[in-house]
Amino acid sequence: MANITIIGAGGWGLALANIFAEKHNIKVWVHSDSNYKLLSTTYRNDNYLKDLELNRSITFSNDIEYSIVDSDIIIIVTPSFAFADACHSLKPFLKDNQILVSATKGLDKKTGHTMTEVARSIISGDFELLALSGPSHAEEVARGVPTALVVGGEKAVSEYVRDTLSILPKLRIYNSTDRKGVEIGGALKNIMAIAGGIIDGLNLGDNTKAALITRGLHEIVRFAMSKGARTDTMYGLSGMGDLIVTCSSGLSRNNRLGRALSQGKNYEDVIKENHGQVAEGVYATVAAYEYAKKNDIYMPITEAIYNILFNNANIINTLNELMSKTPKNEGVL
Repeated sequence: MANITIIGAGGWGLALANIFAEKHNIKVWVHSDSNYKLLSTTYRNDNYLKDLELNRSITFSNDIEYSIVDSDIIIIVTPSFAFADACHSLKPFLKDNQILVSATKGLDKKTGHTMTEVARSIISGDFELLALSGPSHAEEVARGVPTALVVGGEKAVSEYVRDTLSILPKLRIYNSTDRKGVEIGGALKNIMAIAGGIIDGLNLGDNTKAALITRGLHEIVRFAMSKGARTDTMYGLSGMGDLIVTCSSGLSRNNRLGRALSQGKNYEDVIKENHGQVAEGVYATVAAYEYAKKNDIYMPITEAIYNILFNNANIINTLNELMSKTPKNEGVL
Protein backbone atom coordinates (compact mmCIF):
# COMPACT_ATOMS: atom_id res chain seq x y z
CA MET A 1 0.00 0.00 0.00
CA ALA A 2 1.41 3.37 -1.08
CA ASN A 3 0.43 6.98 -0.41
CA ILE A 4 -0.67 8.45 -3.73
CA THR A 5 -1.86 11.97 -4.50
CA ILE A 6 -3.87 12.94 -7.55
CA ILE A 7 -3.49 16.59 -8.56
CA GLY A 8 -6.70 17.46 -10.36
CA ALA A 9 -10.30 16.37 -9.90
CA GLY A 10 -11.63 16.21 -13.43
CA GLY A 11 -12.95 13.01 -14.94
CA TRP A 12 -9.57 11.36 -15.52
CA GLY A 13 -8.19 12.35 -12.13
CA LEU A 14 -11.27 11.02 -10.33
CA ALA A 15 -11.20 7.82 -12.36
CA LEU A 16 -7.59 7.13 -11.41
CA ALA A 17 -8.31 7.97 -7.78
CA ASN A 18 -11.23 5.54 -7.72
CA ILE A 19 -9.34 2.59 -9.18
CA PHE A 20 -6.15 3.20 -7.16
CA ALA A 21 -8.18 3.48 -3.94
CA GLU A 22 -8.81 -0.26 -4.16
CA LYS A 23 -5.20 -0.81 -3.16
CA HIS A 24 -3.66 2.46 -1.89
CA ASN A 25 -4.18 5.49 0.34
CA ILE A 26 -5.46 8.20 -2.00
CA LYS A 27 -5.63 11.97 -1.65
CA VAL A 28 -7.07 14.17 -4.38
CA TRP A 29 -6.20 17.86 -4.56
CA VAL A 30 -9.19 19.83 -5.84
CA HIS A 31 -8.67 23.29 -7.34
CA SER A 32 -12.26 24.52 -7.28
CA ASP A 33 -13.86 25.24 -3.90
CA SER A 34 -17.29 24.28 -5.19
CA ASN A 35 -16.01 20.98 -6.57
CA TYR A 36 -14.15 20.31 -3.31
CA LYS A 37 -17.32 20.81 -1.28
CA LEU A 38 -19.31 18.61 -3.65
CA LEU A 39 -16.78 15.76 -3.69
CA SER A 40 -16.00 15.80 0.02
CA THR A 41 -19.69 15.56 0.94
CA THR A 42 -21.23 13.43 -1.84
CA TYR A 43 -18.23 11.57 -3.33
CA ARG A 44 -19.54 12.18 -6.81
CA ASN A 45 -19.51 14.72 -9.61
CA ASP A 46 -21.95 13.87 -12.37
CA ASN A 47 -20.43 16.48 -14.70
CA TYR A 48 -17.41 14.16 -15.01
CA LEU A 49 -18.46 10.65 -13.96
CA LYS A 50 -22.21 10.34 -14.20
CA ASP A 51 -24.05 8.11 -11.73
CA LEU A 52 -20.87 6.96 -9.99
CA GLU A 53 -20.20 7.26 -6.28
CA LEU A 54 -16.46 7.27 -5.65
CA ASN A 55 -14.64 5.10 -3.12
CA ARG A 56 -15.24 6.70 0.29
CA SER A 57 -11.71 5.98 1.44
CA ILE A 58 -10.50 8.80 -0.85
CA THR A 59 -9.47 12.02 0.92
CA PHE A 60 -10.27 15.26 -0.91
CA SER A 61 -8.41 18.47 -0.08
CA ASN A 62 -7.94 21.99 -1.44
CA ASP A 63 -4.68 22.39 0.51
CA ILE A 64 -1.77 21.55 -1.79
CA GLU A 65 0.82 21.10 0.98
CA TYR A 66 -1.41 18.74 2.97
CA SER A 67 -2.25 16.82 -0.17
CA ILE A 68 1.35 15.85 -0.98
CA VAL A 69 3.19 15.98 2.37
CA ASP A 70 3.41 12.20 2.81
CA SER A 71 2.99 11.08 -0.80
CA ASP A 72 5.16 8.43 -2.44
CA ILE A 73 3.75 9.09 -5.91
CA ILE A 74 2.18 12.36 -7.09
CA ILE A 75 0.13 12.15 -10.29
CA ILE A 76 -0.70 15.40 -12.10
CA VAL A 77 -3.99 15.07 -13.99
CA THR A 78 -4.89 18.65 -14.86
CA PRO A 79 -5.81 20.02 -18.31
CA SER A 80 -2.67 20.92 -20.24
CA PHE A 81 -3.37 24.66 -19.92
CA ALA A 82 -3.29 24.33 -16.11
CA PHE A 83 -0.31 21.99 -15.90
CA ALA A 84 2.36 24.67 -15.45
CA ASP A 85 0.36 26.35 -12.69
CA ALA A 86 0.04 23.00 -10.92
CA CYS A 87 3.82 22.53 -11.08
CA HIS A 88 4.40 26.00 -9.61
CA SER A 89 1.98 25.16 -6.79
CA LEU A 90 3.75 21.88 -6.05
CA LYS A 91 7.27 23.22 -6.27
CA PRO A 92 7.68 24.62 -2.71
CA PHE A 93 6.50 21.38 -1.08
CA LEU A 94 8.08 18.60 -3.15
CA LYS A 95 10.67 16.32 -1.57
CA ASP A 96 13.53 14.76 -3.49
CA ASN A 97 12.39 11.18 -2.87
CA GLN A 98 8.90 11.69 -4.29
CA ILE A 99 7.95 10.41 -7.73
CA LEU A 100 6.09 12.78 -10.05
CA VAL A 101 3.91 11.31 -12.81
CA SER A 102 2.14 13.23 -15.57
CA ALA A 103 -1.16 11.69 -16.65
CA THR A 104 -2.13 14.74 -18.70
CA LYS A 105 -2.51 13.82 -22.37
CA GLY A 106 -1.56 17.09 -23.99
CA LEU A 107 1.09 19.48 -25.26
CA ASP A 108 1.89 23.02 -24.20
CA LYS A 109 0.20 25.02 -26.94
CA LYS A 110 2.78 27.84 -26.83
CA THR A 111 5.93 25.73 -27.03
CA GLY A 112 4.87 22.28 -28.22
CA HIS A 113 6.59 20.83 -25.14
CA THR A 114 5.35 17.66 -23.50
CA MET A 115 4.04 17.93 -19.95
CA THR A 116 7.15 16.39 -18.38
CA GLU A 117 9.27 18.91 -20.30
CA VAL A 118 7.08 21.64 -18.80
CA ALA A 119 7.49 20.13 -15.32
CA ARG A 120 11.27 19.87 -15.63
CA SER A 121 11.50 23.51 -16.73
CA ILE A 122 9.72 24.61 -13.54
CA ILE A 123 10.76 22.16 -10.82
CA SER A 124 14.40 21.46 -10.06
CA GLY A 125 15.71 18.80 -7.73
CA ASP A 126 16.51 15.12 -7.60
CA PHE A 127 13.09 13.65 -8.24
CA GLU A 128 11.85 11.04 -10.70
CA LEU A 129 9.57 12.18 -13.51
CA LEU A 130 7.35 9.82 -15.52
CA ALA A 131 4.37 9.83 -17.88
CA LEU A 132 1.26 7.63 -17.75
CA SER A 133 -0.89 7.16 -20.84
CA GLY A 134 -2.81 4.65 -22.94
CA PRO A 135 -6.30 3.81 -24.24
CA SER A 136 -8.53 4.74 -21.33
CA HIS A 137 -11.96 6.32 -21.11
CA ALA A 138 -12.30 7.75 -17.62
CA GLU A 139 -15.84 6.40 -17.27
CA GLU A 140 -14.63 2.84 -17.90
CA VAL A 141 -11.52 3.01 -15.73
CA ALA A 142 -13.53 4.39 -12.80
CA ARG A 143 -15.87 1.40 -13.00
CA GLY A 144 -13.07 -1.16 -13.21
CA VAL A 145 -13.50 -2.11 -16.87
CA PRO A 146 -10.33 -4.07 -17.87
CA THR A 147 -7.81 -1.50 -19.13
CA ALA A 148 -4.12 -1.47 -20.08
CA LEU A 149 -1.86 1.59 -19.73
CA VAL A 150 1.84 2.31 -20.08
CA VAL A 151 4.13 4.33 -17.82
CA GLY A 152 7.24 5.88 -19.38
CA GLY A 153 10.44 6.74 -17.57
CA GLU A 154 13.79 5.45 -16.35
CA LYS A 155 13.77 1.64 -16.26
CA ALA A 156 13.92 0.91 -12.54
CA VAL A 157 11.49 3.60 -11.42
CA SER A 158 9.03 2.90 -14.26
CA GLU A 159 9.02 -0.75 -13.21
CA TYR A 160 8.33 0.29 -9.61
CA VAL A 161 5.47 2.60 -10.64
CA ARG A 162 4.13 -0.09 -13.00
CA ASP A 163 3.98 -2.65 -10.23
CA THR A 164 2.65 -0.21 -7.64
CA LEU A 165 -0.15 1.25 -9.73
CA SER A 166 -1.36 -1.94 -11.42
CA ILE A 167 -4.70 -3.02 -9.98
CA LEU A 168 -4.97 -6.54 -11.36
CA PRO A 169 -7.05 -7.79 -13.08
CA LYS A 170 -8.85 -4.48 -13.69
CA LEU A 171 -5.90 -2.22 -14.54
CA ARG A 172 -2.75 -3.66 -16.11
CA ILE A 173 0.18 -1.29 -16.54
CA TYR A 174 3.22 -1.83 -18.75
CA ASN A 175 6.42 0.19 -18.55
CA SER A 176 8.59 1.85 -21.19
CA THR A 177 11.86 3.74 -21.13
CA ASP A 178 10.56 6.07 -23.87
CA ARG A 179 8.85 8.67 -21.70
CA LYS A 180 8.68 11.24 -24.48
CA GLY A 181 7.09 8.76 -26.87
CA VAL A 182 4.48 7.78 -24.30
CA GLU A 183 3.51 11.45 -23.96
CA ILE A 184 3.47 12.27 -27.66
CA GLY A 185 1.24 9.34 -28.55
CA GLY A 186 -1.24 10.31 -25.84
CA ALA A 187 -1.32 13.95 -26.93
CA LEU A 188 -1.48 13.73 -30.71
CA LYS A 189 -4.15 11.05 -30.88
CA ASN A 190 -6.54 13.75 -29.62
CA ILE A 191 -6.17 15.61 -32.92
CA MET A 192 -7.08 12.49 -34.87
CA ALA A 193 -10.01 11.87 -32.53
CA ILE A 194 -11.52 15.20 -33.59
CA ALA A 195 -11.20 14.05 -37.19
CA GLY A 196 -12.74 10.72 -36.21
CA GLY A 197 -15.74 12.51 -34.75
CA ILE A 198 -16.17 14.48 -37.96
CA ILE A 199 -16.21 11.22 -39.91
CA ASP A 200 -18.81 9.78 -37.55
CA GLY A 201 -20.93 12.92 -37.72
CA LEU A 202 -20.93 12.80 -41.52
CA ASN A 203 -21.68 9.04 -41.54
CA LEU A 204 -18.75 8.43 -43.88
CA GLY A 205 -18.19 4.85 -42.82
CA ASP A 206 -15.52 2.39 -41.79
CA ASN A 207 -13.30 2.80 -44.84
CA THR A 208 -12.77 6.49 -44.10
CA LYS A 209 -12.18 5.82 -40.41
CA ALA A 210 -9.56 3.17 -41.16
CA ALA A 211 -7.78 5.54 -43.54
CA LEU A 212 -7.77 8.25 -40.87
CA ILE A 213 -6.35 5.98 -38.17
CA THR A 214 -3.53 4.60 -40.31
CA ARG A 215 -2.54 7.87 -41.99
CA GLY A 216 -2.99 9.72 -38.71
CA LEU A 217 -0.54 7.32 -37.12
CA HIS A 218 2.00 8.26 -39.80
CA GLU A 219 1.70 11.90 -38.74
CA ILE A 220 2.15 11.00 -35.09
CA VAL A 221 5.26 8.97 -35.94
CA ARG A 222 6.76 11.86 -37.92
CA PHE A 223 6.20 14.23 -35.03
CA ALA A 224 7.57 11.74 -32.49
CA MET A 225 10.72 11.07 -34.52
CA SER A 226 11.43 14.80 -34.75
CA LYS A 227 11.28 14.94 -30.94
CA GLY A 228 13.66 12.02 -30.47
CA ALA A 229 11.01 9.50 -29.42
CA ARG A 230 11.07 5.86 -30.51
CA THR A 231 8.92 4.75 -33.43
CA ASP A 232 7.94 1.47 -31.77
CA THR A 233 6.27 3.36 -28.91
CA MET A 234 3.81 4.84 -31.39
CA TYR A 235 2.64 1.34 -32.28
CA GLY A 236 1.94 0.52 -28.63
CA LEU A 237 -0.71 1.43 -26.08
CA SER A 238 -0.09 5.18 -25.91
CA GLY A 239 0.04 5.55 -29.70
CA MET A 240 -1.98 3.10 -31.75
CA GLY A 241 -3.98 1.88 -28.75
CA ASP A 242 -5.20 5.31 -27.68
CA LEU A 243 -5.66 6.37 -31.29
CA ILE A 244 -8.08 3.51 -31.93
CA VAL A 245 -10.17 4.06 -28.82
CA THR A 246 -10.52 7.84 -29.15
CA CYS A 247 -11.21 7.79 -32.89
CA SER A 248 -13.88 5.13 -32.49
CA SER A 249 -15.89 6.04 -29.41
CA GLY A 250 -18.44 8.69 -28.51
CA LEU A 251 -17.09 8.59 -24.94
CA SER A 252 -14.12 10.64 -26.18
CA ARG A 253 -14.58 14.38 -25.63
CA ASN A 254 -12.46 15.01 -28.73
CA ASN A 255 -14.60 12.67 -30.80
CA ARG A 256 -17.75 14.43 -29.57
CA LEU A 257 -16.23 17.76 -30.56
CA GLY A 258 -15.65 16.45 -34.08
CA ARG A 259 -19.26 15.26 -34.32
CA ALA A 260 -20.45 18.73 -33.30
CA LEU A 261 -18.17 20.39 -35.85
CA SER A 262 -19.60 18.15 -38.58
CA GLN A 263 -23.05 19.57 -37.76
CA GLY A 264 -21.89 23.13 -38.34
CA LYS A 265 -21.09 24.19 -34.78
CA ASN A 266 -17.83 25.97 -33.91
CA TYR A 267 -15.66 24.71 -31.11
CA GLU A 268 -16.27 27.71 -28.84
CA ASP A 269 -20.01 26.98 -28.82
CA VAL A 270 -19.28 23.33 -28.01
CA ILE A 271 -17.15 24.39 -25.03
CA LYS A 272 -20.02 26.49 -23.67
CA GLU A 273 -22.41 23.55 -24.05
CA ASN A 274 -19.96 21.37 -22.11
CA HIS A 275 -19.71 23.70 -19.08
CA GLY A 276 -16.33 25.06 -20.17
CA GLN A 277 -14.70 21.63 -20.58
CA VAL A 278 -12.21 21.95 -23.44
CA ALA A 279 -11.20 18.95 -25.52
CA GLU A 280 -7.42 18.53 -25.26
CA GLY A 281 -7.29 18.04 -29.02
CA VAL A 282 -7.89 21.76 -29.50
CA TYR A 283 -4.69 22.66 -27.63
CA ALA A 284 -2.76 19.78 -29.19
CA THR A 285 -3.79 20.92 -32.65
CA VAL A 286 -2.38 24.40 -32.05
CA ALA A 287 0.87 23.05 -30.59
CA ALA A 288 1.43 20.39 -33.25
CA TYR A 289 0.49 22.67 -36.15
CA GLU A 290 2.88 25.42 -35.04
CA TYR A 291 5.67 22.96 -34.31
CA ALA A 292 5.19 21.21 -37.66
CA LYS A 293 5.35 24.51 -39.53
CA LYS A 294 8.55 25.55 -37.77
CA ASN A 295 10.22 22.19 -38.27
CA ASP A 296 8.93 21.33 -41.76
CA ILE A 297 7.02 18.20 -40.69
CA TYR A 298 4.36 16.95 -43.10
CA MET A 299 1.10 16.72 -41.11
CA PRO A 300 -1.82 17.28 -43.53
CA ILE A 301 -4.56 15.92 -41.24
CA THR A 302 -3.38 18.10 -38.37
CA GLU A 303 -3.31 21.12 -40.68
CA ALA A 304 -6.83 20.30 -41.88
CA ILE A 305 -8.19 20.13 -38.32
CA TYR A 306 -6.41 23.40 -37.49
CA ASN A 307 -8.08 25.12 -40.43
CA ILE A 308 -11.50 23.72 -39.51
CA LEU A 309 -11.12 24.85 -35.88
CA PHE A 310 -9.59 28.27 -36.38
CA ASN A 311 -10.04 29.34 -40.01
CA ASN A 312 -13.65 28.26 -40.59
CA ALA A 313 -12.57 25.88 -43.34
CA ASN A 314 -15.42 24.02 -45.03
CA ILE A 315 -15.31 20.43 -43.81
CA ILE A 316 -16.38 18.77 -47.09
CA ASN A 317 -13.94 20.85 -49.15
CA THR A 318 -11.17 20.07 -46.66
CA LEU A 319 -11.87 16.34 -46.87
CA ASN A 320 -11.86 16.47 -50.67
CA GLU A 321 -8.54 18.31 -50.64
CA LEU A 322 -7.01 15.66 -48.37
CA MET A 323 -8.26 12.84 -50.58
CA SER A 324 -7.05 14.60 -53.75
CA LYS A 325 -3.40 14.99 -52.76
CA THR A 326 -0.80 13.50 -55.08
CA PRO A 327 -0.53 9.72 -54.52
CA LYS A 328 2.66 8.53 -52.81
CA ASN A 329 4.42 5.44 -51.48
CA GLU A 330 2.65 4.31 -48.31
CA GLY A 331 5.87 3.51 -46.47
CA VAL A 332 7.43 6.97 -46.88
CA LEU A 333 7.30 8.93 -43.65
